[in-house]
Amino acid sequence: MLKIDFKDFYDFDKNKYEKNVLEIHDKVEKLKNYNSEYLGWMEYTTKQNDEIDKAIQLGIEFQKFETLVVIGIGGSFLGTKSFYEIFKDRISQQKTKLIFLGNNISGHYLKTVLKKLENKDFAINIISKSGGTLEPAIAFRLVKDLLYKKYGEDAKTRIIVTTDPFKGNLRKSAIDEGYQTLAIPGNIGGRYSIFTTVGFFPLSAAGIDAYEMIEGIRDAKKIFDKRNFDNPAYKYAIARRIACEKDKKIEIFTAYDPTFTYFLEWLKQLFGESEGKDGKGIYPMSVINTRDLHSLGQFIQEGTKDHFETIIWADENNEIIFDELDVDFDGLNDLAGIDIDIINRKAMEGTRIAHKNGNIKNILIELEEISPYSLAYLSYFFMKACSMTCYLLKVDPFNQPGVEDYKKEIKNLLNNL
Repeated sequence: MLKIDFKDFYDFDKNKYEKNVLEIHDKVEKLKNYNSEYLGWMEYTTKQNDEIDKAIQLGIEFQKFETLVVIGIGGSFLGTKSFYEIFKDRISQQKTKLIFLGNNISGHYLKTVLKKLENKDFAINIISKSGGTLEPAIAFRLVKDLLYKKYGEDAKTRIIVTTDPFKGNLRKSAIDEGYQTLAIPGNIGGRYSIFTTVGFFPLSAAGIDAYEMIEGIRDAKKIFDKRNFDNPAYKYAIARRIACEKDKKIEIFTAYDPTFTYFLEWLKQLFGESEGKDGKGIYPMSVINTRDLHSLGQFIQEGTKDHFETIIWADENNEIIFDELDVDFDGLNDLAGIDIDIINRKAMEGTRIAHKNGNIKNILIELEEISPYSLAYLSYFFMKACSMTCYLLKVDPFNQPGVEDYKKEIKNLLNNL
């Protein structure tokens, strides 16, 4: 299902890392059932079946609406958005269209979406543990107001509140207003929450098979939860630490399919927010090739050498070909009849060779297919690798104190308005 090629990367020193990795593994296994440790994502899909089933069935029920407005920011929308963008045109029959709000405070963007919603049959899914985060709170007020203007008291049947199971202003408001609720587990942080009610409800509404995603997670756990130095997730974590020790300060996540844009955005949040603390961490950035070979490609090849590359490739067979021309004006007749996906792969392989020759270390991660199962499998790999890489760096993978700093300063300025 998943192949990882380290041949163009640094050598691994097993003696240097094995003891530490296994000690961290043992510690995590002991702590994963404690709510205070935010490790609930490791077991949620095997232990919380009732809430998962509720979310999926509600999603299927909400397929009757033309549009679902998903309101959230950070991990409350990036994971869901990543799956949606990859599969919305790949699934056999798309159901409800998802629109994402609450991830910015652009007046123009909000006005444009609200105008479009006036002519849509829509429902709302607000995702927030507290209900007080600025961006989603503003969006929820505006969209809820429009919903009530369109549907009157029937509007409350079109609102699903995904929030803390026990506390918070949003839960209290949902109870007071009579909205249906889904619980975000208290021991799962936002960037690790895609495989909870946060993702399962809206993706099910869109027609994406959540049970197939769950199967991918369960099979991934059989590999990436192993107490083994050769566990691929642990080896990737070690590779990142080696790169950091070699003064590689930037990781470039690369895909060759533009539908993976938001998956790379989720990876940037996962690693950036988890690892970037105490003056430590690798800065995550992303490119989509072959597009960005014609913009950032020059810098990556011959600019500063403080970066390495993680390439995500998924095999597909779209059977797109072009025919020979009588006049070979572009010089491409030799490629006539060859599937475009094969040409794309050769572009990836050629770029990888050029980067190797330019002393840019890279790791290739290959999926055999693109499906909800395989993407969930890949996502769990990255989640396990991210937690391990943070423990190796001796930072907490699950907090984000820097985020709280700028929230406080923004609030201070708003209080003066």
